[in-house]
Amino acid sequence: MANLTNSHSLTDFQRNARHFIESLNETQEPMLLTVNGKVQAVLVDPVTYQQTEEQLERARLIAAIREGEQAIGEGRTRPAEDVFAELQTKHGF
Repeated sequence: MANLTNSHSLTDFQRNARHFIESLNETQEPMLLTVNGKVQAVLVDPVTYQQTEEQLERARLIAAIREGEQAIGEGRTRPAEDVFAELQTKHGF
């Protein structure tokens, strides 16, 4: 979870955007933006965002691999020839 002490009102951010963005890039800590005292947005620097996206993609890939392994273990598979024949029939591949 983001550091709750690094929260600022949207109005303050709009008035001092350059300063806040420089700070965000320096600290690489998420910044919470509030409207009427409630968090409405979270800003992260580009490096942190890219790292988060890559971690999420790895997690999705691992989950898909595990699902495939489970399907194999449970015998929920089909011969590749059958799959290719079905694709050819349905889609002309």
